[in-house]
Amino acid sequence: MSVVAASVLGLGLGLKHAFEADHVAAVCTFVARGGTVARAAWSGALWGLGHGAVMVLVGGALVASGATVPPSIALALDIAVAVMLVGLGIGALVSRRQKVAEDGAPPKTVKRPLLVGLVHGASGTAALTLLVASTMQARTAALVFVGVFGLASVIGMALIAALVAWPMRSLTRVAPSLGPRLQALAGLGSIAAGIAVAATVI
Repeated sequence: MSVVAASVLGLGLGLKHAFEADHVAAVCTFVARGGTVARAAWSGALWGLGHGAVMVLVGGALVASGATVPPSIALALDIAVAVMLVGLGIGALVSRRQKVAEDGAPPKTVKRPLLVGLVHGASGTAALTLLVASTMQARTAALVFVGVFGLASVIGMALIAALVAWPMRSLTRVAPSLGPRLQALAGLGSIAAGIAVAATVI
């Protein structure tokens, strides 16, 4: 496969990967806490940055060396993602009554999305991407694929966060009482996603 073809494939799969249910659920817990659409997009981009960093650094090293992730470690990482999603959901439910000013920042705005992205980037769903890369005969094309995939994750998650935040902010301006309810809904969605991930790997 040529470098150009690998780039196009990485872009398409990276954007598609960003829209997976567990990723969207995690980002929604950040967006539901309040703030501007731009801040929501920034949180999504941070998630994608954490995800992409693991994919590019660890994934690139695995592709370059031809090594694979042991099944036991892959399982542990998937379980970590499930636990994290449930934890994010519970956190959203607990803090749903806390209001954030329109121009303010929720606590841990930078650290939390970045850490969540790091965990997601190391999980088994991301490992499937490395499987695709490992089928490419040319190492250069495989590494380009991984790099573009990581970049597409940043773009995709920023886009998702902005698309979720835009109508959410409009609704809460019209009916401020909907804010805590939307946050509770995001929390429940994250818990459901975590249970679904656990059910698929256990």
